Amino acid sequence: MRAGVVHSLGTTPVVGEFEDPAPDAEPATVVAAAMNPVDVAVVEGEMPFRRIDPPFVAGIEGVARLDDGAHRYFFSPRAPYGAYAERVPLRDAELTAAVPDGVDPVIAAALGTSGLAAYLALTATAELREGEDVAVLGADGQVGRVAVQVARTLGAGRIVAVVHRDDDAARRYDLGADAVVSSADIDSLGERLRSALPGGADVMVDLVWGPVIGPALQAAAQGARVVQVGNAAGAQATVSAPTLRNGLVRLSPHSNFLFSPEDRARAFGRLVALAAAGQVTVEAEQVGLEDTAAAYRLLVERRADRKLVIVP
Repeated sequence: MRAGVVHSLGTTPVVGEFEDPAPDAEPATVVAAAMNPVDVAVVEGEMPFRRIDPPFVAGIEGVARLDDGAHRYFFSPRAPYGAYAERVPLRDAELTAAVPDGVDPVIAAALGTSGLAAYLALTATAELREGEDVAVLGADGQVGRVAVQVARTLGAGRIVAVVHRDDDAARRYDLGADAVVSSADIDSLGERLRSALPGGADVMVDLVWGPVIGPALQAAAQGARVVQVGNAAGAQATVSAPTLRNGLVRLSPHSNFLFSPEDRARAFGRLVALAAAGQVTVEAEQVGLEDTAAAYRLLVERRADRKLVIVP
């Protein structure tokens, strides 16, 4: 079969021939393979839960078509196989979940890791309650875009999207945000965010960290829950201890891997149900398997504006 193969750690996957999965490994036809930053970590040999000796097929997740025509989402197939391929073994994958009829497999794949990060951060880690106000820091990223939509479906009160560029504002409004604030001017961010959230944010989903989180916390409501999901703006941050202490702000780390495969499969089912109902979508860009190397470089360089999905 054709696949995006990693021949040595830290190198770009190259499309070539790779051994087909064994017949007893429940092989299925890949119809969509989402590209994620975690794929880069695996290729670099930096992901503790998935260290594979080359050669191996890149890609952590996707959607495959079974022989009966049904579609199934899969995550972390048995090494050395991966999602960037024509075929994938489903037996012994870390998790699989049904994709309902009527849901575009490309959207289902794109909603996997990114969508689960948004959904679980809001429902499980933050335990968002109806009517609570939400700030999404990094709403111009893949997880942030879904988080804005999920917050709306969960009955959030006021939703404010924090984006890096002012010209990204209109797209966030389209996803359900009540206001959009740019983080380009860090010095005034706290004041502008407080203006957009007069009562303060009950829940903050932080996807950026770095220089953004400190000023953003000035807009946290008393007893706010801040869910730390990503650090697109930097791994180091300066946070005011009195702001956390006096505001009774709870700072909680979030990782999809803190949840069992069963919990993630259930959450995925709820997420794709929202997609089937037209309440959640994702901006995806389809690329052919032969374009894997070029798309992977966009992923590494963080130059993809939409979710990249390989369609073999």
